[in-house]
Amino acid sequence: MLNLYLIVVCVLISVLTYWWYRKPLKFPPGPKGLPLLGILPFLSAYPEHEFGTWSKKYGPLMSVPMGWQNWVVLNDYETIKETLLKRSEHFNERPKIRFLQMLSPNGLGFVPGGEIWRSHRRFGVAALRRFGGSKGVIERKVNEEALNLIEELKKYEGKPFQMENLLTNAVSNVICSIAFGRRFQYDDDKFRGLVSSLLAVFKMLGHWKTNLLMFIPFLCDVPSFSSHINEGRKLWKPVRDMIADLLIEHQSTFDPNDIRDIMDAYLECYQQKENNLVLEDLQDFFVDLFAGGTETTASSLRWAFLCLMIHQDVQEKMQEEIDTVIGKDGTPSLSLSDKLPYTCAVVHEILRFRTVAPLSLPRCVAKDVTVCGYNLPKGTKVLTNQWQVNNDEANWQNPSVFAPQRHLDENGNFTNSRHVLTFGAGARMCLGEQLARAENWLFLVTVIQRFRISVDPDDPDPPSLTRGSNAIVYIPDAYNMIIHSR
Repeated sequence: MLNLYLIVVCVLISVLTYWWYRKPLKFPPGPKGLPLLGILPFLSAYPEHEFGTWSKKYGPLMSVPMGWQNWVVLNDYETIKETLLKRSEHFNERPKIRFLQMLSPNGLGFVPGGEIWRSHRRFGVAALRRFGGSKGVIERKVNEEALNLIEELKKYEGKPFQMENLLTNAVSNVICSIAFGRRFQYDDDKFRGLVSSLLAVFKMLGHWKTNLLMFIPFLCDVPSFSSHINEGRKLWKPVRDMIADLLIEHQSTFDPNDIRDIMDAYLECYQQKENNLVLEDLQDFFVDLFAGGTETTASSLRWAFLCLMIHQDVQEKMQEEIDTVIGKDGTPSLSLSDKLPYTCAVVHEILRFRTVAPLSLPRCVAKDVTVCGYNLPKGTKVLTNQWQVNNDEANWQNPSVFAPQRHLDENGNFTNSRHVLTFGAGARMCLGEQLARAENWLFLVTVIQRFRISVDPDDPDPPSLTRGSNAIVYIPDAYNMIIHSR
């Protein structure tokens, strides 16, 4: 009888092992991982690094078992071009990740696809073009807010302070101006709380419980994990409450002959039954628009100022160029970018050197597709390793080094390399790329034009370019800076 039990156990183990390691025909190769957990135990806080290392063995298009799900990771520009760009109709959906949908089910970022996504995407593209798409409108709004930020920064001159919340407030004011027709004062306690909540949300997304919830869905019902989800909802609540209050205000003052901002435009489309917009989805749409339009750009600028604080030589050269072309009191303009090649190279290098969305948001194969010689069945989940593209030694010499000059040709002209990937690619690429690029350039130039920024020499724990909270957005740890007027 004992022998029979042993035989049955061995057969079951063999069947389970076969079931676990089996993959669809002609599926991309990759590491095996462990039963039930896959490669999750082998990932650090920076999984894009492990994916990049494994891609050297298995190829740029590889598979990885995450929990009991087989995911695919895209690790170089050419593979991303063949998939997300050339076959965008096959890669235009998001996977149904229960945890993320519990936070924002019908917005822009996490909605899987279908009519809700198409309606919001069409409306969002048209609305951003209508209320901020032209360079003149973007420049005016960003320059106005940049001057408000300058006035706020003057209060801290000569003494150590943290710029994190001020910068988030400034960036969020730009999207608030376009979306809601208003900005918030830097000393507004309610808005300060909202900014703090937003920062906490994105940092929470890097927690180990969040990572497990992403790939092992049933944990959403386990008490310690469900309480983690509830904490995330509490952090989102101030943002959702703000949107709800603004909606009530807009509904009470709505005038179809005077469409003031994107929220008015949403109400207009809803009333005219355009784009199949549903009023019940408005809150999710604007929560995603506000969060997405704030945190990625704010984090990119935080990395930018940190890079320039640590690399004083780069800051000096950038200031010399700005002084020559714009002057110390002139108004920065995107139209002058051609005359500021080194400054453009600095901004481009920051986007490469510190990729704020290392793995971008996941995709899902919408229908069976064969690409790069591999079969990807419908429903296959896909990650885009933007960090690896930006650190690919095939395209970048010493990629771990911050070197703006790599984006200048032999004549000193700026070269806008396609191998810097920051805003995604294809049908699901960042909706506000143009706005984000304008903010990165104009905010950075305005601050560096007016101030000399540096590390606090008395800081017992000086800032580092290698410390940050890594999740959907790569956020640098809070740091002290000192500013002096120039």
